[in-house]
Amino acid sequence: MIKNFIYIFIAISGIVSGMSSCSLDIPPADQYSDPDAITDVATARSLLASAYLLYPHYEYELSILGDDFCQTSATGKDMSQKNLYLWQDNSITSLAENIWLEYYNTIASCNTLLERVNNIVLENTSEEGKKAAIISECKALKALCYFNLLRLFAPAYDKNPQADGIVLKEHLGLEYPKRSSIETCVSAIRTLLTEAVVSENAPANNGWLSQTAVYYLLAELELYAGQYGQAAIYAEKVLEQATDDMFTVSGYKRLWETASCKERIFGFYTAKSFYADIQFDATNGDYFALNPQIVYGEGDIRETYNVYPFEMEGEQRDLLGKYNKVNKESESIQYINVMRYAGAYFIAAEAYSKTSGKERLAIQKLNEYLEACQATTLDEGLTGDALLQAVHLEKMKEFAGEGILYFDLKRLHSGSLSRLSKWGKSEEAKVENSDYRWCFPIPRSEYKYNENITQNEGWPLNR
Repeated sequence: MIKNFIYIFIAISGIVSGMSSCSLDIPPADQYSDPDAITDVATARSLLASAYLLYPHYEYELSILGDDFCQTSATGKDMSQKNLYLWQDNSITSLAENIWLEYYNTIASCNTLLERVNNIVLENTSEEGKKAAIISECKALKALCYFNLLRLFAPAYDKNPQADGIVLKEHLGLEYPKRSSIETCVSAIRTLLTEAVVSENAPANNGWLSQTAVYYLLAELELYAGQYGQAAIYAEKVLEQATDDMFTVSGYKRLWETASCKERIFGFYTAKSFYADIQFDATNGDYFALNPQIVYGEGDIRETYNVYPFEMEGEQRDLLGKYNKVNKESESIQYINVMRYAGAYFIAAEAYSKTSGKERLAIQKLNEYLEACQATTLDEGLTGDALLQAVHLEKMKEFAGEGILYFDLKRLHSGSLSRLSKWGKSEEAKVENSDYRWCFPIPRSEYKYNENITQNEGWPLNR
């Protein structure tokens, strides 16, 4: 029972601490723990809002681990960030501990709601759709947590689908299960999403997981699992909702503003500053600059918002824009972007590039998006690894600093990861694609109580 109470207590603490930072209707702790509290659509939606708030945000840390950045003259002034950039074991271990606990707290909250959803009494037939939407969003949020845990704590799917994945915790009660295989975890996530996608849920604001968002997650999952044909089908399903006005200067700008945005499929609500840790100070700049590989062509509408020119060490440097630009200009955001239509183009392009006879379709699909952004298009003669590398480079330009590129590097394991020196002028270190640190260590908080757990190769298991 001890471990169960720990999870509940921490989840409740997270809910209470989030109350002052978000305008959503958050239930008090007794509503979370009382089995009879979830009785109607309003209380169910309120608990779901709490689960959304519990979801952890480590986009910046994952960007440090990926190929998004290079070091600057300020990097050494925060050794914790520098050590993470250099993939120091202790830094990754500390990060893994927090990520594991916080994702499973979110899953515990989702399990609480799913176990009690049958207690909901509907006042009228119009509430049937609202109840279905709540169930759909809860399953999708749980699937998203599982998916991120799997991508962080297990090897890439194609290396060995039968290797240990993550712990599937399906109930709020006491559970000490083994790690399920990667294949089993993918099947569990797929089941959650296929059940969730049935609901024709189209919320007015970006802060709730819509049916389109579930299709997006299905596309990502199938890409991860190497089911390229199915990934392309789901990505195309998402792109059926895309319109030309999403990919304009004003449309792109709205991604980094406070309002809902047509180009954003889903983003988490936030009332706090976000990405503030990258800035050393307002005068001296940031701990990291953009990877020098990230260069935009003339007229590319994304450059204005993705790059923040700033003088450091007597020269103009390309720092990250996006949330960092918002912070530097004393503005605010309301959403942390998680899914947007641009991503569906990249999923489709990669899926087609991996499908025999469809490489030209991959180029055509991605060029459709690049042309809309007034960006330089891909060479139509690209094939094989050269095509994949070109797609990834364009994805760097699109998603730098959003915590997405790390997952691609691990999944594709197409080469070593360079740890760049100041301003990216040389390679300070290299992380091979076979390095054990690509799989985060299972944290001590899990294996302290769970004797069935296994540790990832290369990491110590000290009970």
